[in-house]
This record gives sequence, C-alpha cells and structure tokens, in this order.
Amino acid sequence: MDRMIRGAYVGRLRPGRISSRYDDDDSAEKPSSASPKIKDPGEENESLPEESASGEVKAPLVRIHSECYTGETAWSARCDCGEQLDEAARLMSADPTGGVIIYLRQEGRGIGLGEKLKAYNLQDLGSDTVEANLLLRHPADARSYGLATAMLVDLGLGIDSENVGIRLLTNNPDKIRAVEGPNREVIVKERVPMVPLAWSTNGEKGIRSTEVEGYLRTKIGKMGHLLS
Repeated sequence: MDRMIRGAYVGRLRPGRISSRYDDDDSAEKPSSASPKIKDPGEENESLPEESASGEVKAPLVRIHSECYTGETAWSARCDCGEQLDEAARLMSADPTGGVIIYLRQEGRGIGLGEKLKAYNLQDLGSDTVEANLLLRHPADARSYGLATAMLVDLGLGIDSENVGIRLLTNNPDKIRAVEGPNREVIVKERVPMVPLAWSTNGEKGIRSTEVEGYLRTKIGKMGHLLS
C-alpha cells in the first residue's frame, strides 16, 4: 500500500482505495468545481501554482516546522517557535500560490520534551540553548528532514514533478541542504527569511524578552542561522 501506510499520500480516502496514486477514473478524485483556482475540471491537482506575468510558474512557500509545545501552546518566553508557525501561515494566506506547512514531531530540536525541560533548567543556571543540549549529551540539533523531503515529493513538489522547486521559509542554512536530500529530490529555489516580528516592527509586535534575544543571538552565533 506504498505511502498510505506510512502517512504521506495525495488525494482522498474512500472505501476500497489501496494506492496513494491518483485513480485513472477522474470522478473518484476530481476536485470540486466550485473552487476558484480550477481551470480544467479534469485536473488532478486541486491547487496549482500561479504563473507570473512572464509565464514562469512561481514556486510555493513551504515551512518545515518542528513541534514546540512550550512555544506554541504555553507561549514560552524562551523561543519564538509559536510566532514562526503563525507567521508562516499568515504569509501563505497572503501569497497567491498558497503554501505547505509540514509539521514534524521533533520537540526540542529532536531531543524530546522531557530532555528539553532539563535543558531549560541548565539555561536557568547560565548555559545557552546549545551548551545545554551538549551538557545533556545531545547534539546541538538532533532533527532530521528525510520524512519532510518524502512528503514534499508526494505532494508533487519534487524534482520529478512538472513544477519543480519551492521557496523555503527558514533561517537555517543546514535545513536547506537537508530538505533537498542527498540526491536533490527537492529543489529549494529561494530561502525566505523568518525575521522576528519584534525586530521587523521595532518591538510593536511579537515576542520580546531577554530570553528570546539571547536565544536568537545563540542561533546566529553558534548555529549559523541567518535572520535576514
């Protein structure tokens, strides 16, 4: 049953379906004719990227987001993860091509919630976010993106698709290489920076705290993130 049993597939579930590929029968997978983006009722893809005035297809926005319970649910003052997730959704809603958010269960840069809370204790004692992970014998960043790459390929955004390339919302240059994969299964045409709202609005919006500022400085200085 290929990717259906692994959780990444395209189309609609229905009784008797055993493949993640589109059916030969258009009626089984045909999108609603009420959608304003559909140009041909027989098209399989429900949301195709729009073309620019020059005729070039604009690559869709993509955000590969790792779970952060403390930042997204508890709105911790130690990170801007919740703000990044909300901002990614806002940017996609305002973009004619829309976008894709892939949400990965990689809490605490891959070390899990329990270990992350231990790292918070070490930060209270003076360590930064990288030092805390290393003191706990974890990598500074233990995340992987192979599953995200496979999902993008399944969504028709891979190298073998008609519309090749994505615009990746990230400040992490390592993520670009990881998402593209060892054989460049996905092409990142453009990196779109996620500038903290407090920086872009001069403190009028977004999270602003001593902890967040220190966290962002560490990501720039020790992890090579590009916040512009």
